[in-house]
Amino acid sequence: MSNNNLDRSIAPAIHSIETVELPNVEQLVLDNGLKVYALNAGEEDVVKIEFVFKAGKWYENQNLVADLTARMLREGTANKTGKELADFFDFYGSNFNTSSGNELATVSLYCLTKYLEVQLPVLFEIFTQAAFPESELQTICANRKQRLLIELEKNDFLANRYFSQALWGTKHPYGRITEAAQFDAISTAHLHSFYKQNFHAANAFVIIAGKFDSGLLKTLNNIFGTKEWIGNKAAGNTFAPEPKAELVYHEDRKNSVQSALQVGNTTINKTHPDFVKFTVMNTIFGGYFGSRLMANIREEKGYTYGIHSSIASYPNGAFIEISSEVGTEVRQATLDEIRTEIELMRTEEVDSEELATVKNYMSGRILRSADGALRFSDTLKGLLLYNHDGAYIHAMLKEVQNTTAQDVLQLANKYLDYNKMYKITVG
Repeated sequence: MSNNNLDRSIAPAIHSIETVELPNVEQLVLDNGLKVYALNAGEEDVVKIEFVFKAGKWYENQNLVADLTARMLREGTANKTGKELADFFDFYGSNFNTSSGNELATVSLYCLTKYLEVQLPVLFEIFTQAAFPESELQTICANRKQRLLIELEKNDFLANRYFSQALWGTKHPYGRITEAAQFDAISTAHLHSFYKQNFHAANAFVIIAGKFDSGLLKTLNNIFGTKEWIGNKAAGNTFAPEPKAELVYHEDRKNSVQSALQVGNTTINKTHPDFVKFTVMNTIFGGYFGSRLMANIREEKGYTYGIHSSIASYPNGAFIEISSEVGTEVRQATLDEIRTEIELMRTEEVDSEELATVKNYMSGRILRSADGALRFSDTLKGLLLYNHDGAYIHAMLKEVQNTTAQDVLQLANKYLDYNKMYKITVG
């Protein structure tokens, strides 16, 4: 056995990440104006294609319509039942999925490259001839209603509902909550109308990532570049937040041994020049396992298994949220410790070692977000939502590395104020 003279008692040197190499992105425009972002890279013969539509909650005029429309795309077309669709994709070993969020709806297909072209016409059929069968809608609504009734018994679910309503108001898409009776008000006509208005080329872009032949792009144009599928761009809606005046709300629930808590307020989103350094500040405060909130409230006090501070950014708003579940007997003590940690962030400069640790942690996350075509395709989707491109990744890495202790202190004073935060507790 050879000895390489490696001294394992000495930790390897830590080197800061100065640059990140991004996969090459080729942008094409199909004949009908549909934009395609192609990341042709990888060692394995797999490919992921994702169609991204402006068809989230922001664009609906009735609660649940966006979510159920995306879900029902899997339930059949004019030529195939939902089971036949599922069997078709299963036959090729593909992962077909649909989802809907606050802003976007996505339809994705992950499969072996050699089987992609034969499946593309079926995807187009889904986008142009979705059936929305009444029986399937009723089944899905019944299941969702039952699931909602179960979730309403959970403290953390209730706290999240109250928190969202407090920040945005009940009429805003980000604050709108679902009531069981709303499932009874949904019809296939609502879904079909939303589908026709939003699921078309003028309202979408496509990301294709993995290992594929350049001829595939011509095939995409032949199938999805048809001018009959252009449609009109979604104008969207205009919503003004209507935050609640009361900053403190508690719902006592008998026999609860734990309380769910959410603390926070609206803040800046990714378009703001402070955002990256604000994220550095938040990571120190509560954004990763080694954060101050975790060190104090989990490790030192033992009040919880986990507590986190996160920033949720959307094109039309953003919020910072501190969330945890703690024993009911230490609910107020936990809130007091959150206040204490916020005041420390606002009054004392972070030391150089703690700041360096967080910079390295965040730089590593940025590096991982660009690790390969498939992973970067998810990152790219988020960039495009804000009209950003790969240059933003380079700028973000530079901003993280250039963040100073003084920056952290200033941003904590600018954006962290316990007295202006909502404190929602349930249990």
